This record gives sequence, C-alpha cells and structure tokens, in this order.
Amino acid sequence: MKLTRGESAFATTNYIVLTLLTLVIVLPFWYVITVSITPYSEFSAKDGMVLFPTSFSFEYYAYLLKEGSLIYHAYGNTIRNTVAGVLLALFLTTTVAYALAEKRLPGRKGIILIFVFTMLFKGGMIPTYITIQQLGLLNTNYVLILVMAFSAFNMIIMKSFFESIPESLRESASLDGASEFRILRQIILPLSMPAIASVGLLYMVVYWNDFFSAMLYVSDWNKAPVQLVLRSIIASSSLPPELLETAGRTPPPTVGIQMAAIVIVALPMLIIYPLIQRYFDQGMMVGSVKG
Repeated sequence: MKLTRGESAFATTNYIVLTLLTLVIVLPFWYVITVSITPYSEFSAKDGMVLFPTSFSFEYYAYLLKEGSLIYHAYGNTIRNTVAGVLLALFLTTTVAYALAEKRLPGRKGIILIFVFTMLFKGGMIPTYITIQQLGLLNTNYVLILVMAFSAFNMIIMKSFFESIPESLRESASLDGASEFRILRQIILPLSMPAIASVGLLYMVVYWNDFFSAMLYVSDWNKAPVQLVLRSIIASSSLPPELLETAGRTPPPTVGIQMAAIVIVALPMLIIYPLIQRYFDQGMMVGSVKG
C-alpha cells in the first residue's frame, strides 16, 4: 500500500524519534558494561570513551565476587527480602482486593475511599520512623519486608481485575457450598494470573531496587540489601571499608568496580522481566475493556 507524502513523513519522524529514544536508553547501560570489562589501561588511554573496547578483562567482577564477601551477604539479604516481601504483599493485596471486589460488602465505598486517601496523603518519614521504632523493628531482618508489604495502587489494579471476572462464577461456587477462601484459591486466582504476574513484578522491582528504606531503618551492614552496598560504592570515591576489609590484595580502580557492581545488581531483573513481560502487558490493560 503506497503511503501519501504526509504519512511517509510521519513514519520517518517516528523512526527517527524512536531510534533516538532507544539510543538514549541503551547507550548508558552499554557504556556501563564496556567499562566493567575494559582494562583500566585502555580506559585511561581513551579518556573513558570505551564504547567498543579492543581488549577485555574481568578483574573487577573477580574482585567483587571472590574477595567482596559483603556482596554475597547483601545479595542474600535482597533475595530473602524480595521473595518473602513479594509473597506477603501478594497475599495481602489479593485478599483485600477480593473483599473489596464484592459489591455487597457493607461500607465498601468508604473503605475504598480510605485506601485511595492513603495514595494521596501519607503520614511522612518521621512518623513512619517513630512507628517502626516503637514496634521494635529497627535494624531487623523484617523491617525491609514489612515496610513495603502493601500498595493501595496495586490493590486497585487487582480489584479491577477481580471485578471483570463474571460474578456468576462466584455465585455458583457459593451455592455449591464453597467458602470464600476456596472460591478465591480455586476459581479467582487461576483466572487472574495476568494481574497477579503484573502486580508481583511491580512489587519485585520495588523490593529489589529499594535502598532508601535500608538507609533509614538498617545500620548493620550484615542486614543491608545489595542496592545499599551499590549506592555506597557509587556515591563514594573509594570502596566501603566493609568491602576493603575482605580484600587480600590491592583493589582494582574504583571506576571499574562501580560499573561491575551495577551490572551484577541489575542482571537478575534483566533476566526475569522478559519472562513475565507478556503477563505484565495483559495485567496493565486491566479495566480498559469491560467484558
């Protein structure tokens, strides 16, 4: 089909804009990867412009993985927090969303309004800190799991998906004597995998990338997540003392270790995200089309 002059110009403009956006997104991460595998001698010789290195070295990764025991502890903490946090958050989100999806629930509109209110107005950093302190959760393994265990926004997404499921399914199961938990477990959840996957991915990204909560509530480096260690490496001109204490030799240049740390921390999300991308796309379309 032949395009008109206006359509051809529009398509060309789209390709140019999308190509520029792709380069803006891809080039920084490509630069991080190349610097992390480029010997420092070549990095210095090219004044840091090493988009296409001629030689490769994995000394930065070897230093972090072999001699930086803090990275292993932080990785373990992050994996524990992410897995436990996502499971807890999905449990809380699905149960609340399932209850609020029931239109006959007494006071339903008022409860939803309360949740929406928390999306617009929050208690603030200091009241939250005082609350966590009084609960005895400061500097514990549980604080980074509990502090982000529920999101009103994610609950609204899940509730909208539950409302799109035909109510006749719930009614017929209830007439057969099924309890609400059985209806949720055996009927609603199997039909809601796109929403569960999308909300789970949102929680996973939040838990994996969180460092600010750790800065506020955790002072023990043995309980610190990997993002807090990464921030310490990036923000300082040298490696954190906790990492240097494990070194058995003179550390490589800091710039290479910084870039290698970024790759190590980002790699799991880069692997997991494409696997559930299709569920995420479906889940984000919740509510746009009513059956």
